Amino acid sequence: MDISHLLTSHSRNMEASLVRELLHYSQQPDILSLAGGLPDENLMPAYPELERLTDSRQYGPSEGEKELRECILSIVAERGIDASIGNVLVTNGSQQGLDIISRLILDESSTILTEQPTYLAACQVFKLQGAKVQDVLSDAEGMSVSALRDAIEQHQPKAVYLIPNFQNPAGHCYSLQRRHEIAALLDEKNILLIEDDPYRDLCYDNVDLTPISTLIKQAPWLYMGSFSKVLWPGLRTGYIVSCEAFSLYLVKVKQAVDLHTNRLGQSVITQFFKSGQYPDHVIKLQKAYKEKRDVMAQALSVELGDLVVFSLPAGGMFFWVKLPDGVSSQRVLTEALKDKVLVLPGTPFFPCESPLDDSFLRLSFARVSPAQIQQAIVVLAKVIRQLT
Repeated sequence: MDISHLLTSHSRNMEASLVRELLHYSQQPDILSLAGGLPDENLMPAYPELERLTDSRQYGPSEGEKELRECILSIVAERGIDASIGNVLVTNGSQQGLDIISRLILDESSTILTEQPTYLAACQVFKLQGAKVQDVLSDAEGMSVSALRDAIEQHQPKAVYLIPNFQNPAGHCYSLQRRHEIAALLDEKNILLIEDDPYRDLCYDNVDLTPISTLIKQAPWLYMGSFSKVLWPGLRTGYIVSCEAFSLYLVKVKQAVDLHTNRLGQSVITQFFKSGQYPDHVIKLQKAYKEKRDVMAQALSVELGDLVVFSLPAGGMFFWVKLPDGVSSQRVLTEALKDKVLVLPGTPFFPCESPLDDSFLRLSFARVSPAQIQQAIVVLAKVIRQLT
């Protein structure tokens, strides 16, 4: 049956997520997956007993449950974000947050600026609305301010999308100076900031984590967070905290999209926060993931130190590995999978064509054990050396 005539041009041209396409491999027990950004199930806390949960059988408020929104307010207040409960919207993961924001501000006439490289699923959402996604040169301290200024003047964007803390996929963390400079430029140009901060609590070194949203004085801003990386990704619960002007419009889009986020999942998360276990849980995650990060860094240095280039991420879940000249990340994926090791090519993280887009791998250390990391990197080294 041909339904192409029913689809919008954006739907017809939409690319599938490579991460989701490879997910069926990562769920096979004999595959060592360094590909997805999947948390370690062994580190997830047990669900609270159902008897302790708020009755969630009936429809709920589009904004989210009041108690969870109050928890979110306390979380972002510790980060320096001054907001009221009316500025908090609970979403089905941060991915829905991106979708709601995109529906609200983007269309065929819009341009949005991103880091280079950037989160691939964000680009999917932006492009589905017909927007042009333009990447901006970035380095170890974040998006280049001079390149951002040039891009703003050239493209007149609707918004700038940033992941300042342990950026996905590159893993870098913005310096405090870079955060101030970007905030000042957005204020000067009155450009909307979409700040995505899902990895903040997965911090292993002493780095600055100041939200850029807290440094903005007059430009509009939207700050996004998620419970997926620190609690239970299967509950698909995230949030948007917005400057006052956006709140009403975000709720209207949420109402049109799905009425409200799953109430049972919201209640589970609320009860976990109220139990007082969250701070100790974060410390547990940081200790476990830091150990895995260090194991991967050592393995990469020993097995591939003479061939690849990488930096030690101060947090998050990923290494961004530059392959030797002439080695294709797509070939590495194909050959490593023959030996039951799954990696993610860097190609989908570049929203614009780039000569570098096939030169990187994103490797996740989160879900596999330290011993499995060692085993996987040995296999990866063998493959890369054969392709060199």
